[in-house]
Amino acid sequence: MDALKKILSVLYIIVLLTWIWPTAQAVSADAVKIGFMAPYVGVYTKLGIDMDNGFKLYLDEVGWKAGGRKIEVIKSDTEGKPSLGPIKAKELVEKDKVHLLAGIVHSGVALAIRDYVTEKKVPLIITNAGAPELTAQKKSPYIFRVSFANGQQDLAGGWYIFNKAGLKKMVVLAPDYSAGHDKANGFMKYFKESGGTVVKEIYPPLETQDFAPYLAEVRKIAKDADGTWAFFAGSDSIRFVTQYAEFGLKESLPLFTVGDTLDDAFFPSMGDAAMGCRDYTHYCISINTPENKRFVEVYHKKYGEDPSMFSEQGYIGAKAIVEAINAIGGKVEDPEAFISALRKVSFPAPRGPFKFDANQNVIENVYITTVEAVGDRPLNVVKDVIPDVDQNWKPPK
Repeated sequence: MDALKKILSVLYIIVLLTWIWPTAQAVSADAVKIGFMAPYVGVYTKLGIDMDNGFKLYLDEVGWKAGGRKIEVIKSDTEGKPSLGPIKAKELVEKDKVHLLAGIVHSGVALAIRDYVTEKKVPLIITNAGAPELTAQKKSPYIFRVSFANGQQDLAGGWYIFNKAGLKKMVVLAPDYSAGHDKANGFMKYFKESGGTVVKEIYPPLETQDFAPYLAEVRKIAKDADGTWAFFAGSDSIRFVTQYAEFGLKESLPLFTVGDTLDDAFFPSMGDAAMGCRDYTHYCISINTPENKRFVEVYHKKYGEDPSMFSEQGYIGAKAIVEAINAIGGKVEDPEAFISALRKVSFPAPRGPFKFDANQNVIENVYITTVEAVGDRPLNVVKDVIPDVDQNWKPPK
């Protein structure tokens, strides 16, 4: 009888393990789900597509796997509308059961979902939207940014324009919404503190088709200024730079912009209008690093065009996510473990050294460039670099 009991006990354990083991395997084999939020229509369509392409490119390189699990990306079109942000985020988290959120171009969209992701403890890795408060006064342990805080690069850019480029009096133009004002304020801070004068501030509406009335204002005061500082993005940047040149202002009032406005990807649409203009940026395709040379080559081979700064931001966002997932062995169901690992991520990126600051915003180089003909096409050519620029950057003493 005792022997029979032992045999039955062993058989019971075998049956139990046979039932549990496949179930455990099924759980561990579940994909890591990432909700990717981006605009696929509207003024920022190109930015959203480029970020999407960069994100997918890195996942291609790692075989769409991290931490021993497959990666699944579920895309959601925000249309660049803040009102849609919470709706799309809730759908991804509660219906699609994503473990992480990534992407976002428009700062208003990022701000609109800040409280939701914090309440739900869903990590959000922003690959563009630069609302500075998200990594400052409204920071959240669940929000990281791999691109920039609006005004971050501009702190360094404004200092450089006065102290190194020698432009002392500037006209300021930017779209009349949060990112436009944040970047303009960042530029003006150390430009003014260095001794610079802002002759006039002009803020056209987002998605302005005809800049003529605003450029007419610039032309009236051109004699009182040394140059124009501007920030526009997406299709707005193409229209602005083209119309600025058509107004004959490029020669009389040199244009110095944020990298978003003179991104390499826009030059085919701008033609000669961009030639000779200057900008400051955290990424352009001429950055001379092994990582960037390989990135540009692989991206061009896959998509038939050069990457933009938004492509690189998507690529870096995916790489940071994958490295953090690998560090925790794929256990993304534990958001605290994931964000702890993400804080420690650092690596050489196409743009140069990449790491997060204490507020989970990127620290990066800012490159000073001039648009020049390289071979048979215009490119941003690096002329100088300001290293290790964070969102609280201060001028060198």
